[in-house]
Amino acid sequence: MSRKVRLVLMAAGLVLVAVLCWFFLLSPLRGQIAETDVAIEDQRQKLQIAQTQLAQAEATKQEGRRNQARLLELNKMLPPSEELPSLLLQVQDLADQSGIDFIAVSPGQPSASAESSSYLILPLELQFSGTYFDVSDFIYRAEQMVAGPGRLLTIGSLALGGAGGPGEGGASPSLDVSMSLYAFVQTEPAPPPAPATPTEGQ
Repeated sequence: MSRKVRLVLMAAGLVLVAVLCWFFLLSPLRGQIAETDVAIEDQRQKLQIAQTQLAQAEATKQEGRRNQARLLELNKMLPPSEELPSLLLQVQDLADQSGIDFIAVSPGQPSASAESSSYLILPLELQFSGTYFDVSDFIYRAEQMVAGPGRLLTIGSLALGGAGGPGEGGASPSLDVSMSLYAFVQTEPAPPPAPATPTEGQ
C-alpha cells in the first residue's frame, strides 16, 4: 500500500472519529448545556418573582407596624373606655405644670355626640385659681396634650372671676376659673344586621 493511500485512510479515520465524537459526545453535551441554560433562566425568573413577593411582604409588614402604631396613638387619644383615674392624673399634671391650684374636679356622664356615633363626650367641670398667664398656659397644654400622644381634650366653656388689681410688685392678680373640659371615648362599632330569615309561606 502506497504512502498516499495510507494518508488518505488515516485522514478518513480522523474524520470518522471526529464525526463519532460529535454525535456521541459533543452533540449530547450541547443539548445538556442548552437544557441547563433554560433551567438557569427559569430559576432566575423564579428568584425575581420571589424577591418581588418578599419586597411586597416586607412593605406590607412595615405598613402593618405603622397602622399598629397609629392604632395605639388613637387608643390613647380616644380610649375605648373612660379611664377616668388616668385622665384625672393627666389633668392634674397639666395643672402642676401650669401653676394653677385646683379647687374641684367634677366628672360628668358620657353623652353621645351630635356629630358622630363613633365616640362619646366625657365632660369635666373644673374649678381652679391662677393668674391669667397660668390659665392661658393650662389651656394651651390641655389642647396640645394629644400631640404627646395623650388624651384628646377640648375646652367647652370658660368663666373668669375675682380679678382684682395688680398684685404686689405688679404681679398678675389671681383669677377664679370655672371651665368645662371635654374628653372623648370610643364607642364600639355596631354589629352588622342579621340576615333576614324567610317567613313561612314564602
